[in-house]
Amino acid sequence: MLDVAKVIRPSNDGRFDTVVFFDRTAEAVAETQKNIPGSIGFPGDFTTVVLLDDPEEDTVVDTEEELKGEREDSNTAETHRRQMLITQRRRFIQLFPFDIVNLDLEEFLLKPNDPLPGKVVNALRKLLSWQRRSIPGDKGRRIDSFVFMFTTQIGPPNLNEQYLQMLEQYLVQNITTDPELRNLLRQRIGDEAPAELRTRNFAEFFKLAMPKVLAASLRTEDWFIDPEKGIRIYEFGRESREGPYSMLHLVMEVRRQEPPADRRAPGQEGRGVAEAYEAVVRQLFRQGATLVSEASIPRATLERDLERIFSRRKKYLGG
Repeated sequence: MLDVAKVIRPSNDGRFDTVVFFDRTAEAVAETQKNIPGSIGFPGDFTTVVLLDDPEEDTVVDTEEELKGEREDSNTAETHRRQMLITQRRRFIQLFPFDIVNLDLEEFLLKPNDPLPGKVVNALRKLLSWQRRSIPGDKGRRIDSFVFMFTTQIGPPNLNEQYLQMLEQYLVQNITTDPELRNLLRQRIGDEAPAELRTRNFAEFFKLAMPKVLAASLRTEDWFIDPEKGIRIYEFGRESREGPYSMLHLVMEVRRQEPPADRRAPGQEGRGVAEAYEAVVRQLFRQGATLVSEASIPRATLERDLERIFSRRKKYLGG
């Protein structure tokens, strides 16, 4: 899709060697690489790999010898597996930064049994810190913006009180900082208190509060959301054996704080970051999510786009 839209192009030898992805198994990675020739795939669980403990994470890795991971203290299968994971993780880190980051992890952002703030949030923080790395082959030069996309299911409905309080406090802080948001909340949804909204309409509560988890993680890691673009949220339904459920897909443009953290006094944020956050929050309170369904998509346009995309896929598959 991105190739057809000319958002991304193959390199001179026709390979998509700047495309990096994760999949569950080596077989699934190989299958995807048939469709995206030259792409770099990593088998395994994204969150597990990102959060793997590696004391030498900050060491610059330049050679295959260095990428071999830890010294072999024993020859057990567990040691070998850990060494493979560390090697994989270091290779992944070396590919940062990216112009587009799209996380569709096939899991909830927040999980009841995870200690606060949760494994997914901690993995996101790691990723955002790696986004500050120098561009490979161009030491010292870094990106100052990127597009960030995140997909998650609404819920789960059994979130524990600690997570619910965290989400509620984000909304309370928003309303305290900008009292006009209380009126916006009442006009659009009918409630003006986050605690009431949480009880009466969990889905709307989650759609308002969950983006603040992403925004706060970005600010912690020296990024912020471009207020001119804001956060676009798309909601769509899915079917399962347990019944229908709703997904959210969030799209935002992220910018580096200026000046960066290593040139600011401790505890200070970059210029305009607080104001940018308030503008993004106001936009979320006003607009909400865009519902995507069969009825909302122009059928002829969809079929025409799909025909072009499938045609491009056949080209890479050799017919």
